[in-house]
Amino acid sequence: MASLLLLVFTSGSCQRNNTGVLLYEAYFDATPVNGYATQRSLAAAALDEDASILRQGIRYHQERDYDLALMSFRAYLESNPEPGNDQVFLLTATAAMASGNYAEAEAYLKQIDKDNSEFAVAASWHTAMLALRNENLDAAAAELRLLEQAGMDRLYPIKAILADL
Repeated sequence: MASLLLLVFTSGSCQRNNTGVLLYEAYFDATPVNGYATQRSLAAAALDEDASILRQGIRYHQERDYDLALMSFRAYLESNPEPGNDQVFLLTATAAMASGNYAEAEAYLKQIDKDNSEFAVAASWHTAMLALRNENLDAAAAELRLLEQAGMDRLYPIKAILADL
């Protein structure tokens, strides 16, 4: 009986200790909230070879083959370190997150201008997701509250996550 109580206590304790990871796994989705329709314009300004690599990365991302998407985006960013469109950084970050490359994802998210980019909201959401994954619940909650104040709870399940924190 004592071992059963210890098992129940330990199980509950472990669950509390990985709340962020569980929430991350429940709510992270690499698919852009607005879909892929706008991504077609990304490759238009690139050189032929770079445009092909970028289109390939987008296609892999759409197909949820995030490892190959990440490889393509890395190759594209190697030739275009300042792509002029934060969407490349966002897609690369989400592919990295989905592939388990969390530190790399964070580096790409930090390159998105959170004040002047049309992808700032998505970058903030994914920054909160990474904070959850890293069990930094205070940072995740702060980022989520900012999104909630901006009215983004219509796009993301912010209230549900905050309720679970």
